[in-house]
Amino acid sequence: MPLSELKNRAIKALLKGDYTSARDCYMDIHQQQPADIRSFIKLAEMKQRTGDNRGAIADYIKIASQYAENGFVVQAISINKIIRRIDPSSEEINQKLQELSSERGEQWATGSDEADFFEEPSETAYWLEDAQLRPSMVPTPLLSGLSGEELNAFMDSLELKEFSAQQTIYRQGEKGEFLYLIGKGTVCLQTMLKSGEKSVYCHFHAGDFFGEYAFMSHLNHRNTAVTETDSSILMIERTTFEQWVAKYPQILDTVEDFYRQRVLAWVLAVTPLFEGVPLKIRKALAEKFNVRRFHHGDIIVEQGAKGDTFYLIRSGCVNVTTMNRVGDADRDVELAQLEAGSFFGEVSLLTNRVRTATVTADDDVELMELTREDFNMIAKHFPSVRKVVETYLKQRVKKTIEVLVKRS
Repeated sequence: MPLSELKNRAIKALLKGDYTSARDCYMDIHQQQPADIRSFIKLAEMKQRTGDNRGAIADYIKIASQYAENGFVVQAISINKIIRRIDPSSEEINQKLQELSSERGEQWATGSDEADFFEEPSETAYWLEDAQLRPSMVPTPLLSGLSGEELNAFMDSLELKEFSAQQTIYRQGEKGEFLYLIGKGTVCLQTMLKSGEKSVYCHFHAGDFFGEYAFMSHLNHRNTAVTETDSSILMIERTTFEQWVAKYPQILDTVEDFYRQRVLAWVLAVTPLFEGVPLKIRKALAEKFNVRRFHHGDIIVEQGAKGDTFYLIRSGCVNVTTMNRVGDADRDVELAQLEAGSFFGEVSLLTNRVRTATVTADDDVELMELTREDFNMIAKHFPSVRKVVETYLKQRVKKTIEVLVKRS
């Protein structure tokens, strides 16, 4: 029977809940395509669903061993968790992972390529690309440095949870108590824009981790994580993570590095500055910005000073004030408090006038600075960027006048 017809029959059988027929279809598919791990996993799953636990374990062990041999540690751990659920006494994969990590050193662990922070959703998401182990591998950074007994102990500290396609893992605004690793499947991050629309700005695959913003900052999630396919997610709670960080500080460094990258992706998704600009192009535009860091109380721009730069807030919060004469005295008047995703400095950029307000860091702040030359270049290719800035300029001038009239 042609492979395409077998796959269609397998899907129909699954939808009907006919796991026996689905098992038979996946068995034939596996015979025709033994290198297709995705189908092999489904075969093991169908064996488990039809009561053949011994056969399921045998297949899962082969799958986990193949992942481990090729260095896909997170995926191997995920499959091993399934094996241990069926047979808690099984130690074969634990032992194999320990042996391989001891033999090959800390850099043997590999995973998916860099997460697609700015990619548009693909039409079809597969486990490990085309369901085969990829020859081009990069280290799985979260597990670097763990080997032997340490890796085994780390595996035991993870909780495995299964999610169906299009299922929410956590919602924007919920407390972040876990760090998540993808053992199987694909996950996207969504954020709610001020317009009320949802914006997808990150896609993650097997071997990637996510949820680090709320986890690291002890704040609520500012995005929603949703599975794009059926997924197996490994979860580590805060107390356990902190114990591991105390032993292996490089784990914290890795999470913080990815945190900074994803903050940028989130800012580019929520800022009104790039509305109408495709996500992929936003990444290229972001490279035109220089990152500037300020601490609480630092003056970023000062009223009356010459200005030829524009700022987008990557993280933190700033206060915007202007000097206004009330009677015989000059007093600072607070105009606004701006957070991540907001921008400022547009007045001087568009009008060539001096700064009309003072902007001060309210806490530790990371800014993305853009010169007039680069702004004009971007606006030339994407006129909507200039229109957004001009619209905000008009709104802010109006608001400033209203505030000053009330205070006079």
